Amino acid sequence: MGKGTASKLSLIERTKAAALARNLARLAELVALIRRRMTDVVESFYDMGEALREVVEHKLYAAAGHASFKAFLAAERLLSARQAAKLIAVVRKVPREQALALGQERAYALVAYTDATPEADSPASLLRDGATVGAKPVATASLREIEDATRVVRATSAKPKTAAAREREKTIAAIEKAVRAALRGAGFAKAEVTVGRDQVRVVLPRKAAERLTR
Repeated sequence: MGKGTASKLSLIERTKAAALARNLARLAELVALIRRRMTDVVESFYDMGEALREVVEHKLYAAAGHASFKAFLAAERLLSARQAAKLIAVVRKVPREQALALGQERAYALVAYTDATPEADSPASLLRDGATVGAKPVATASLREIEDATRVVRATSAKPKTAAAREREKTIAAIEKAVRAALRGAGFAKAEVTVGRDQVRVVLPRKAAERLTR
């Protein structure tokens, strides 16, 4: 092996090692944040969800040698895979302000309701448009009322998703992924993205937005 080849391999190895070190450091930060928030989950569930989503989307758990997100949760003894999935679902589909107003359980219940309702757009749009769940406005419906409405919808529409519905979900996921990637590239990793039927809503933290004025 020539000196040039050895030098090139060494550079690649150093680059990989640096990337691994960055991922391990970021993973440690997120785990610490989740542990802190677990003591105050009523108000901080959204922060936990955002941290968990970052771990999943960037596969940071792999940096610590975990084969899967579920294995990472078990090894770190953070929370169950089901609870983590609920928190991630909320931050992916409900803007922070609305989620905090609803509370963790009602916010997730609304996510489950819209997932089960083909004609529903998103939790954000239901809240914005003053939609009802049963006979109650979404914003004031109780957890039980939302869950009951979800069970009714599932019982009356227990049909396989149509190709059009699956394609729509795939398109929404692709749009959200692309927008989030663009925002991360621009330095706005904590932006909230909600993909609706006719528009994509992006919410930036105030401090992040202020950077645009400098």
